[in-house]
This record gives sequence, structure tokens and C-alpha cells, in this order.
Amino acid sequence: MESSLQQNEPFSHNVTRVVQLSDCHLGADQSFMLAGINTFHSFTQSLAEIEGNLKKPALIAVTGDIASAGDPQTYQLFSNAMSSSQLPYAWLPGNHDDFSLMKKSALQPFTRLVELGSWVAIFLVSAVPGEVYGEISDTELNELDELLAQYEDKNIVLFVHHPAAPIGCKWLDQQRIANSEQFGDLIAQHENVRALFSGHVHQENESMWRGLPVYSVPSTCFQFASGSDTFELSDLPPGYRWIDLHPDGRMETGVERINYDMGKMDHSCLGY
Repeated sequence: MESSLQQNEPFSHNVTRVVQLSDCHLGADQSFMLAGINTFHSFTQSLAEIEGNLKKPALIAVTGDIASAGDPQTYQLFSNAMSSSQLPYAWLPGNHDDFSLMKKSALQPFTRLVELGSWVAIFLVSAVPGEVYGEISDTELNELDELLAQYEDKNIVLFVHHPAAPIGCKWLDQQRIANSEQFGDLIAQHENVRALFSGHVHQENESMWRGLPVYSVPSTCFQFASGSDTFELSDLPPGYRWIDLHPDGRMETGVERINYDMGKMDHSCLGY
């Protein structure tokens, strides 16, 4: 897969571009700080750089932990920022989110599926209320099975908060999708799934999992150190993942980092 994007490059009208954002950890107002980072500012700066550097994407996929702690004001803040950007988007919940509250407070409802020409993006819920780890319920799995069969003539990309595959961080790998084998067994029954994109881990990662390309994305705020056994922050700036979907089923993807001063990040932070 291609790993870097030439900014403002000529863009084929036949290619559908999706951008993945994740782990915004917004607070109830614009002044909220976490690990020394103003998360609203880093989030809106990410949106601004996407608008400034990329052809307008067909979709922004926001893969959870929109809130640091779910409350109505946070989801209204998120909704207003997305509305101001005028970028088309869909979201799913993370373990820090309150999914039931999101469905009431967010201006845009939860969307299970977005059709993108010869491609379909499916949004899955892995967040378990009150838990950090992920799991995909039987109801979610059954609906996914039905959708993969219904859209068997389309190329499918899946978006979810928790990763299914290990990323090499001991503490984070304990939080991945608990029933990932069941999830993988279902996907293996359908030949039209092209890739799985997740959030949660605050870092870029890509690997093959049961023959399927799987990817994670940097957070729009602070990052976790790769390869760490316990909680540890990285000095890398926020980022996003671009995904180019070709009509013939080919896909290209890579990560871009935004220009952001991480000098005030609090490395003494012991959790989030």
C-alpha cells in the first residue's frame, strides 16, 4: 500500500477519497485540556489541514472516542465543528463515549453504512458500556453478515473503534476486540471485504490479519508510544489517515501528520 500522500496532487475523478479521524477526546468546552493538549484546538486544526491540503473527501470517518467523557455539550461541540467544516462525515462510538447519549445529542445520527460508488463503508460498534476493551455483539455480527451478503457486488471497507489484531503494545493489545476470532470467521466467509480500519490505539499501524489488511490511525490529540508495555506518550503530533478507493477494487492509504506544537504535552500523565 502507498504510505505517503503528495499534497494537492492531481486527483482522478474516478477515485473516492475517505479520511479517517479518531480519538478526539473533546471536553465540554473549547478550553478543555488533556495531557497538556487542548483537544478541541488540535481537532479543529486537523479539520483545517484536511480542508487546506486535500481535495474535499467524499467522507470523513470518525472512529470513536469523540469525547473524553461523554456528555451532551461535548457532542454538540463536535457536531458544530463538523458542521462548520462542511465536510461530509459519519461517526461511531468508542469506549470513552456514551453511545445512547450520542444518538440523542449529536446533530447527525449514527449511520451504519455509506455507499461510495463501487465501494461501501460499514460502521461497527465495538464499545462495551463501562469497559475499556472491545467486543462486537451478536446483533452487530448478524447485521454485518446480512450487509456483506446484500452488498456482495461492492467492495467493502469496515470501520470500528477497537483493533482486531495486535499492534505490539502489551497494554493496548489487552483491550482489542475480545471476540476477534468470531469476527474474523465471519469476515472470511465474504470475499468482498478489502480492509479494516480502527482507532483506539493513538498511533499509526498496519498489518495483515487473517489475510485482511488492517490499519490504525493517529489520534487528533496526543499519541501513545509504539511498542510500549505500559501506558506511555509519544512526542509525535496529531494525524489522520487518507484512503483512496479505486473503482476496480484497488485501495491506497497513508497517514499525514499535522503541523502542531507538542511542546506543552504532559509526559507525567499516567492515564487518560
